Amino acid sequence: MKIVFVSNNYNHHERFFCEEMDKIQDVDFFFIQTQPMREERLKMGWGLETTKIPFVCNAYDSKLSHDRALQMCNEAEVVIIGSAPYEYIEERVRKNKLTFFYAERLFRKGLWHMLYPPTFFTVLKRFILPGNKSNFYMLCASGYTALDCHKICAFRGKYFKWGHFIDVKKFNSVDVLLESKRLKHPRGVSILWAGRLIGLKHPELAIHVAAKLKRQGYNFELNIIGIGEMEEALKREVKEKDLTESVHFLGAMKPHEVRSYMEDADIYLFTSDFNEGWGAVLGEAMSSGCAVVVSHGIGATPFLVKHNENALVYENGNKDSLYRNVKKLIDTDEVRTRLSRNAVLTMQDMWNAKVGANRLYEVIKSLKAGLDIPVYENGPMSKAVLLKNNWFHDDTV
Repeated sequence: MKIVFVSNNYNHHERFFCEEMDKIQDVDFFFIQTQPMREERLKMGWGLETTKIPFVCNAYDSKLSHDRALQMCNEAEVVIIGSAPYEYIEERVRKNKLTFFYAERLFRKGLWHMLYPPTFFTVLKRFILPGNKSNFYMLCASGYTALDCHKICAFRGKYFKWGHFIDVKKFNSVDVLLESKRLKHPRGVSILWAGRLIGLKHPELAIHVAAKLKRQGYNFELNIIGIGEMEEALKREVKEKDLTESVHFLGAMKPHEVRSYMEDADIYLFTSDFNEGWGAVLGEAMSSGCAVVVSHGIGATPFLVKHNENALVYENGNKDSLYRNVKKLIDTDEVRTRLSRNAVLTMQDMWNAKVGANRLYEVIKSLKAGLDIPVYENGPMSKAVLLKNNWFHDDTV
C-alpha cells in the first residue's frame, strides 16, 4: 500500500510519526517536502538532515522533482496532506481518492475572516469542496479543529483526534525519575517555562506566578528558556519585583537541552492562548515527568489532558486560576507525584507516534476494504468532538 504524506517541511513535528509509518511492513511510505526550510525555523532547530532518509523526497529541487511529486500524490492509494499547495490533491479531489487532511484549527481569530473574499474562496477550494467528498477525512491537530470545520460544513462526522507526535522516551522506572527530581530540589520546587518570548505564549504569566509565590514565602526557582521580543521587558519586570534570585533566563536552547531541563523540573507552566495551534511542549513536558499546569486554550490540551488526572488545566487568561493550580502542586506532594506519573504513562501508552501510525493504518485498511472502521475510546484516531472555546471553566471560589 503506497501512502504519501505531503507537507511544507520534514521537521521534528512530523519525524517520529513518519519513522513509525515507514516501519509498517505492508506500507510503501513517502514524505514529500514542498519547500526548503525557512531561515528562522532553521535557527530554532527545526531543520533535519534528510539526504540520507530514503522516504523523504524534495519537490522543490527542480521541475522534474516537482512533477514527480505530483505524480506520486496522484497515484498513491492514500495521501496525507498538511501545509502543502492544493495542486498536490487537485486530481484526488476530482477522483474522490482516499485522502486525510492534517490541520490545526482553521480560524484562530474567529470565523469572521471568511467574510474577506480571498479567504472565503481559499477555504472553499481547500476545505469545503474536498471536505464534502466521501473519501476525505480530517486529522485534527487541535481540540478546536473539528468545530472550525463543522462551521463551514466540511468533513462532517469525519473528524479524528491527531496531533504533532514527539519523541517519547522510555524510562526504566518512572518512580526513579520522579525521585531524582526531588533529590535535585530538596528545599523547594523547580518550575520551568519554555518557548518563544512572544505575546501569544504569555511568558509574563510565569513572572506573575513567581511574584505571588515569593510574597507568600515559597521556596522555588523559575527557569525560563527562550528568546523573543518580550525578553527585555520581562527582565526589567523581574528586577522591579526583586525576583532575580528566583527567576533565571536561560536563553535559547536546542530541543534536547530543553528536554533535559524538563526531566529536572517539578512543575511545567504552559501559558499560551488560543493562538497556540497544537503545542508540542505539552507532550514533551508530560513525557518528562513534569506536573503540568496548562491553559485550556492550547490545541493539545483537550486531547492530552484530563484535569486533575495527568495535569491541571487553568482557564485561559485567568491569573487566579493559574496561580491556584501552581500553589496546589507545591502544597501537595502527593498530587504532584500522581499527576507526573500519570502524565508519563499517558505519553508512553497512548499519545505517541507508534500508536498513531498503527491506528491510522488500521483505519485506512478498513476504509479501503469497505469495513467499519475501528472505534477507539481515546487517543489518536478516536473521534474528535465539536469543542467550543469555553468548554472549561474554573469554578473555584
